[in-house]
Amino acid sequence: MDGLLLIDKPKGMTSYEAVLKVKEALEVKKAGHTGTLDPSATGLLLICVGKATKLTPFLQDLDKTYKGKMVFGITTSSLDEEGEIVEEKDASSLTREQVEEVFSHFTGKIRQSPPMFSAVHYRGERLYKLARKGVEVERPLRQVQVYELKLINFHAGKHPQAEFEVRCSKGTYIRSLCSDIGKALGCGAYQASLCRTKIGPFELKEAKKPSELERMDEIKIKEVLYSLSEALSHLPLVTVKKEAEKMVKWGRPLYLSHLQSFPFSIEKGDRVRLCSQEGKLLAVATSLQDGAHFLEERIGFKYLRVLV
Repeated sequence: MDGLLLIDKPKGMTSYEAVLKVKEALEVKKAGHTGTLDPSATGLLLICVGKATKLTPFLQDLDKTYKGKMVFGITTSSLDEEGEIVEEKDASSLTREQVEEVFSHFTGKIRQSPPMFSAVHYRGERLYKLARKGVEVERPLRQVQVYELKLINFHAGKHPQAEFEVRCSKGTYIRSLCSDIGKALGCGAYQASLCRTKIGPFELKEAKKPSELERMDEIKIKEVLYSLSEALSHLPLVTVKKEAEKMVKWGRPLYLSHLQSFPFSIEKGDRVRLCSQEGKLLAVATSLQDGAHFLEERIGFKYLRVLV
């Protein structure tokens, strides 16, 4: 039981509870997620099982895609539907065109402040614990990347609603994004619902609900478990010759003569997955050369994590 599981987390369940469900269903001791999803949010959660937990650092930086809904004219304490209403305004004059215009200003590199109701640490304590005590502290702005922000539907009214889709970098708080958009429009807004639909190359439609796992036997579970190599399918594949596998195991330098194949498109500094000819993941490494000009006398890769 070593690999990556795609889980469709239901609303109300914490990411930690989802991991516990996987451990129980698979009867394994080692499992962990690659990035939390708020209890009020639903959707895709990547859970590494067994040896795959060693791959977590290489999955945490993947882009995320969400679909959600924001409501204008209302501000809440938690920036989402879970909090208490802090302020309410009549936003009936708001138009679809105005929302689309402001959306365009929230793409690219933006700076945002983590919500008080978040797991970020402040002087050794989680922000949400301080928030529950009624304490608010200044949070430093963080730079994140919003690659795409699309307005899918707009529903007019006293408190208009906007259905949206956003693709963003790791560490982006969608609640903060909704709140900041509301501020920019002068009426306030909160995140009414959120579903994570994609992480890197992995899609929600391939995920299983925790309740489904409980009804699956070991054979069925292994069918939906991504292998270690498949878990890193976003990294270029470098195939090592059979006789050179021991070089990887011992952490010895790899040269061109040790490689069966590699993509010419890799560049110096790119992360790659080193696999056997049978497709088994041997290691994750950084390329020390450009694939198009790979020199035989120079070392090819620097190991980041050896798995054999």
